[in-house]
Amino acid sequence: MINFRGNKNNVMKRIYFILFAAVFSVEYSVAQISVTYIVNTSMERHSISPYIYGINNGSYHNATFRRLGGNRLSAYNWENNFSNAGIDYINENDNYMPWAMGLPLSEYLNPAACIVAFHDTSLAQGAASGITLPMVGWVSNDDTGVVTSSQLAPSPRWAKVIDKKSGPLLLMPDTTDDTIYVDEELNFIINTFGKATTSTGVTNYIMDNEPGLWCDQFPDMRSNCATYNELFTKSIALAGKVKGMDAAANVFGPELYGFTDYWDLQFATDAGDYSDPWLIDSYLKAMKHASDSESRRLLDVFSIHWYTAVPNVGSSDTTMATSSTRMQCTRTLWDSSYVENSWITASGFTNQLPILPHILSCIDSFFPGTKFGMTEYDYGGHGHISGGIAQTDVLGIFGNLGVNYGSIWPAVDGFVKLAFDMYRNYDGKNSTYGGTHVYAASNDTLSTIYSSTDDAASNTLHSIITNKSYTDSIEAIVRIKSGVIYKSVDAYYITQNDTAIRRISIPSSAISNDTFSYTIPPLSIYHFVFKDATALNVNGVYKNLLSLEVAPNPAHNTINIFYNLEDTRAGTITITDNNGKIAKRYNNLAGNSELTVSELPPGNYIIQLSDGVSEKTVRAVIIR
Repeated sequence: MINFRGNKNNVMKRIYFILFAAVFSVEYSVAQISVTYIVNTSMERHSISPYIYGINNGSYHNATFRRLGGNRLSAYNWENNFSNAGIDYINENDNYMPWAMGLPLSEYLNPAACIVAFHDTSLAQGAASGITLPMVGWVSNDDTGVVTSSQLAPSPRWAKVIDKKSGPLLLMPDTTDDTIYVDEELNFIINTFGKATTSTGVTNYIMDNEPGLWCDQFPDMRSNCATYNELFTKSIALAGKVKGMDAAANVFGPELYGFTDYWDLQFATDAGDYSDPWLIDSYLKAMKHASDSESRRLLDVFSIHWYTAVPNVGSSDTTMATSSTRMQCTRTLWDSSYVENSWITASGFTNQLPILPHILSCIDSFFPGTKFGMTEYDYGGHGHISGGIAQTDVLGIFGNLGVNYGSIWPAVDGFVKLAFDMYRNYDGKNSTYGGTHVYAASNDTLSTIYSSTDDAASNTLHSIITNKSYTDSIEAIVRIKSGVIYKSVDAYYITQNDTAIRRISIPSSAISNDTFSYTIPPLSIYHFVFKDATALNVNGVYKNLLSLEVAPNPAHNTINIFYNLEDTRAGTITITDNNGKIAKRYNNLAGNSELTVSELPPGNYIIQLSDGVSEKTVRAVIIR
């Protein structure tokens, strides 16, 4: 974090917001703090992986990566689509997966029907698929309900998993031999979609799910827990089988569930046989040694899951205390100055945090060149702006640190969806955050900033800024160092009361001498899009820019309106109340007008400027 301190007395206030806080029932004046942000488009430039905007099993249409994974996939039988719920639901063998995916009943027993439907959906929306392959040892062999402890594998309730079949690989597999073959499953996928090098092939295969919890998740399948030796041996064999059949496909592993898995594979009995401080270290060493021995890379993406250990944060709890913590605890991913309040820090593991730099350092030390993925995570609070702010931080941090793959669990909904849209569809026209990370820093932990550019010339600059305060608006002072001069800025934003992203065209006067000033209300996320003359030019003509300023604010009897249009079109001013009802409308107003508002009831209003061609510019105002 860079320690710059802005002097708010020296900054011209372009726009001044007075808002209601949702937690109070009376009006009050929002306090304001000054935050300085530094953006430098020539520093820390690196590509942002397109695959960090991923999901698990769900249906967010702007996702770039889709993982077919989770506990169900460990015991998924590709031959007939049966799976086992484990302790998630009474240890039941059933046909839940094809049902949950909405497949016709006539397709339930078609080989790999769930995989085919999943990848078809990925292809339709231009996303990459990650398909989980089994390694736990057994998969469901029927759909007849609860498996009891007396039916522990091996038993007819389970089909054995074998990597390599001794006979011919069939597209219509034998469902009566109580065995599934992973190479036969791969052969089916490749025969159906092509190899990873084709436009329709599956490009990513994931080696099972959360091995440290196999014995806990499937107590009626396994009587023993995974060991280091089992995990390494099975991973090397399965990765070799994938690479032997589709050399260009990415192999992911080991899908560790959380911190105790990272440390010693959930208390594995043979952890003491290895001298490394983390299972992570030993796993990377084992995969590198095997890769070197076989003269081919067996692990492409080191993948983990992360659910914060801070109490209540990952839940739907939206109390102020939990929400405030939720918006800060993403710092455990990257910020060495932050110490979270969790069992991890209470147990003396603070030196293993922040988690992402530590793991990335392990990769660099023990298997350089391996990519990194966080294939499950969730910070909760989907129905509250705090969940959206946390998700905004996660995606920004992934881009900053060079994470290669990310996929949230379980769903992209509520404010979390709006946060994804801030990166993937901020204008409702599928426009996206830039693909090149550039340096950006805030001087206050109540606000984060992430910046990127669309191209090498940095003609368009994106800056996403959060305000995590419940009570204070932020007088944002963004100092931009760039080889270009930005002529305009649009803002796309959400606040705690929004259900969709809204847009404001900001006066070009807000940018002066490489400094941009703006007031950001409490509990909000703003995506600023800066453009220089090249980006603004459309068919040789600058597109019309609108600017609007309102004073005083709050107002009593009159409001002064200042606006300009860059051509001769006349402006229309519309004043609406909080319910969207039009209170007043003025046509063909001069650019400097005084409006009488004494007849309007006291309250919050929106003032909109439109020239009939460009999109509206919006300002909030309070009338006393």
